[in-house]
Amino acid sequence: MLDTIKKFLKEHDIDEKAGFIITVSGGADSITLLHAFKYLNLRIHALHCNFNLRGKESNMDEQFVKRFCETYGIPMSVKRFETREYAQKKGISIEMAARELRYAWFEEMRLKKKMDYIVVGHHADDLAETLFINICRGTGIKGLTGIRPVKDKILRPLLSRSREEIIAYIEQNQLGYRTDSTNNSLDYVRNKIRHLIIPVCKEINPSFLNTVQENCNTLKEVEQIYKYGIDCLKANIVSEENGEILIDIQKTMASPAPYTFLFEFLRPYGFNATQIEDILHSNEAIPGKQFEAGEYLLTKGRVYWRLFNILEKEEERTLLADSGEYHLDDYTFTLGEQEIDNSFQVPQDSEIGCFDLDKITYPLVLRHWSTGDWFCPLGMKRSKKKLSDLFTDLKFSAKQKKECLILQSGKDIIWVVGHRIDDRYKVSPATKRVLTVKRDTK
Repeated sequence: MLDTIKKFLKEHDIDEKAGFIITVSGGADSITLLHAFKYLNLRIHALHCNFNLRGKESNMDEQFVKRFCETYGIPMSVKRFETREYAQKKGISIEMAARELRYAWFEEMRLKKKMDYIVVGHHADDLAETLFINICRGTGIKGLTGIRPVKDKILRPLLSRSREEIIAYIEQNQLGYRTDSTNNSLDYVRNKIRHLIIPVCKEINPSFLNTVQENCNTLKEVEQIYKYGIDCLKANIVSEENGEILIDIQKTMASPAPYTFLFEFLRPYGFNATQIEDILHSNEAIPGKQFEAGEYLLTKGRVYWRLFNILEKEEERTLLADSGEYHLDDYTFTLGEQEIDNSFQVPQDSEIGCFDLDKITYPLVLRHWSTGDWFCPLGMKRSKKKLSDLFTDLKFSAKQKKECLILQSGKDIIWVVGHRIDDRYKVSPATKRVLTVKRDTK
C-alpha cells in the first residue's frame, strides 16, 4: 500500500513535501489512507464529517476517528452537519446533500490549513460500482472512463487497489475500522451493484477489477480522440454572431454523427437527451420551433439553430421623468424637448423617436417588451397591432424579441425602440412642441 501511494505521487508529479487533507469516515479505505500517509511521514491534516444520519452510530464513528488520530498524533478537525435539513431546503437527495456539504467543507479547510490537496479513499471496487451506476442511468463516453485518479485538487491514490487488499492492509497493521451498517442495505443503488452484481462479475472473471481498470484506461484515451473529433466538428459547424451561437443545420446533418455532436455540444447548456433528439428531428421543420433549457433557448431558423441566454429582463425598467440622459442595458437614452414650426423635419434615423410632446405623460417608462403588448403602428390610423405580430413581420429572431425595448407613456406604447412609433403620438402639422428620444450605445 505504501508503494502504491509513493508510485501514485511520482506518476502524477506530486511533491511529497506538499500538504494533504485526508478525508476520514472511519471506514477501512480512509483509515488505510490515513495510516499510510502518516507512515510515509507526509504533511497531513485529517477531516471527519458527522452527517447526523445514523444516530449513535454516527457519533461512534466520530469518536473512533478522534481516538485514532490521537493515538498516531495526527491533527484533525470534525464538523457536524444537519444533512436532512439541508437536503430538504435544497430539494435534493440525502446522498447529494452529504456530497455537497463535505466537498465544500473539504475545500474550505484545504485553504484554511494551507494544504495543497484533498485525498479521498476511492478504490478499485468503487471504480467498478461507479461504472455500473453510470451505465444504468445512461452516460456518454466520459461516464465509461470511471473515476479520475486526479481531478483538480482531489487525489484518489487507492484506485488501483481492491477492497480485499485494503482489508488485508488493515489486518496486517492491526488498525481496526468502522463499518457503516447502511452499506448492507439493498435500498441503495450502489449497494445493489456491490452485493448482487459485482460478485457475479468476479465469479465470471476473477480478474474483473483489473479488467475494469484496463478498459477505463483505454477509454480515457478513446475519449481524447473523441473530444478531438467533436472539437473539429465544432470548428466547422459552430459560429457566433451578436451574442448568439449559430449551429449550421446542413453541416450538422452532413457530419458523421449528428446526434452525438449535438449531444456533446448542447449538454453543457442544460439540454437533455430527449430534447436533443427533438432538436435533431426539427432539421426539416419550419423555422421558429423553440427548445428551452434553464437560462438557454435554442430556436430553429432556416440555416441555423440559434442558441442564446434568455435571462429574464422583463422586470428591468427605467423611469424617464424629464429631459436628460437615462440608461438601460448597454444603451444611453437622451431626451430633448423643443418648440417647432412648419419647417421642422422629423429625423430619418431609426435610433431617434419624435413625438408630440403635448400628448406625452411623464414619467415615461423604458422597459423590455412583454407578451400581450400592443400599439398602433405609424401609418395604420389607430389600428391595433400586437408586438408579437410585428416581430413576425420583421422576421425577428427569438433573441431579438427578448432584447427589444419599448417606450411607454401612461398605458400606451409610443415607440418600439429602433423600429416603429405609435401613430397616436406622431408629429403632425398641429404639433407645437416635440419630444425627441435618441438611443446610443454606451
